[in-house]
Amino acid sequence: MSKRWEEERWGPHAHCKICGNAIPEGKTVCSPECQAKYDSEVANYKRSQKINYIILGLMGASILIFFLIANYFPL
Repeated sequence: MSKRWEEERWGPHAHCKICGNAIPEGKTVCSPECQAKYDSEVANYKRSQKINYIILGLMGASILIFFLIANYFPL
């Protein structure tokens, strides 16, 4: 099936990011319940990204500290 045929049959539409129901173009979710779940998932994603950046920064800092200790205080 061609994309054009599908557009003629169903019209332009999008799908809900949470449940997959067809919704008008330009919308992200179909209902307040899906909006609450979507907002929760976005918040969890942002929180995990912050934690990952903190861990990455701590690992980089620890590698830098070990490098400096090894160079300035040789055994």
